[in-house]
Amino acid sequence: MLAAVMSLALIAAAPQDPPVQAPAPQDPPVTRVDDIIVDGRPLRAVAEEFVAEVGEAPRGRGLARWYQRLCVGVVNLRPDVAQPLVDHISAVAQELGVEPGDPGCRPNVIVVFTEDPSGVAAAMIEADPRGFRLGSRSFHLDSGYRRDFVASDAPVRWWHSSVPVNSENGQRAARLPGDVDADGNPAAPYIFTASASRLNSQIRDDLARVFVIVDVTRVGDVSPQQLGDYLAFIALAQIDPEGDTSRQSSVLNAFEDPASSPGFSDWDLAYLRGLYRPGAPMRTDRRAVAGSIVSDIARTLGADPDAR
Repeated sequence: MLAAVMSLALIAAAPQDPPVQAPAPQDPPVTRVDDIIVDGRPLRAVAEEFVAEVGEAPRGRGLARWYQRLCVGVVNLRPDVAQPLVDHISAVAQELGVEPGDPGCRPNVIVVFTEDPSGVAAAMIEADPRGFRLGSRSFHLDSGYRRDFVASDAPVRWWHSSVPVNSENGQRAARLPGDVDADGNPAAPYIFTASASRLNSQIRDDLARVFVIVDVTRVGDVSPQQLGDYLAFIALAQIDPEGDTSRQSSVLNAFEDPASSPGFSDWDLAYLRGLYRPGAPMRTDRRAVAGSIVSDIARTLGADPDAR
């Protein structure tokens, strides 16, 4: 549905050619088999490399995920084109256990399509400087990534904001500039726990807001399905803009090699399932996600996850 609607929208304004005569019967098409890449490393090593390249969290924090409802907004597309994209991202989220927002909800994922991505990125930062400079590394990546958000020449760029949260009461667990107590003195949130532990923490990392900017002049040969899956991946996980997934099958390679993947790969889906798996510890680290990927991929292949 997503591919059909977006494709029709893209060709609707194109000049119509004269009717084409039916072609003469031809031999059956040759079935093409995708290239097979042989990697002799242990599955665990490959999974850990994939996670290291894909995931990027603020310094000292775990990989964040959505705990609140997901509300997606798309800007600068016709409603009949934007709605299938919103529905697609929301459907992927729902499969992972993330509830979609109600109609008319305030978007916490905003996808902007534009011919001037750097101008739009700069305008976003100017309009909400505090949102991009919270004064704490607990909430977003460092200033180098912020500069790249404006200056990048990538077809798609993004900015994630996450919040350390006390899982027992849902309150923010890190201080923001301007936080004061009743007397007007600088203050930080109090965290109470009934069972202190060095192994487990009641602090979790919540995705709070995601901005995505798509350069419409750079979409090229990427299909609507690939673009929908690509944007869903970015909306649901903290993806490293500088990551290199060229050694693995991933929709994140779609703009470099559109023919390499029709959309989400098994590795992409395993990553998301690992990040959102039920019963995961409050603080999701890369090693835990990699372990989940190993089990998931091994099950798909019918292989021993501990085999070397």
